[in-house]
Amino acid sequence: MAHRTATHPARAGRQPAAFPAEALPYLSLPDPAALTADQTAGRACIWGGRPIPADAAVDLGEHLHDGVLTFPQSCGPCIATRAQNALAAHSFDCATCRDRARWTDCTVGYGLLRAQRQGSRVGQGGCR
Repeated sequence: MAHRTATHPARAGRQPAAFPAEALPYLSLPDPAALTADQTAGRACIWGGRPIPADAAVDLGEHLHDGVLTFPQSCGPCIATRAQNALAAHSFDCATCRDRARWTDCTVGYGLLRAQRQGSRVGQGGCR
């Protein structure tokens, strides 16, 4: 799947994603072929599948898959949990993340932390 940066202005009047693009590869996005139309359009969480209102969604940017643009979004609890788990796995092997004086120098670790915080701020409820 070819990923565009998550900060690229989305089409169809959607606002640009504020999601940290460097975190996307570590979140194991589902195969777009296995998603419902609502999930690929951003009307339902890509992990849990429940509908999410626009003001409670984390926009994961535009993605091109087999020539089709998808616009995945996540509910706050799903993205917060996945980002936290990915950060724990990443920081275990990342010397920069384990160094308290330099941890913000790691773009991946810091991006995952920002994603986790963004998911926590978006709101409660969601798929869980």
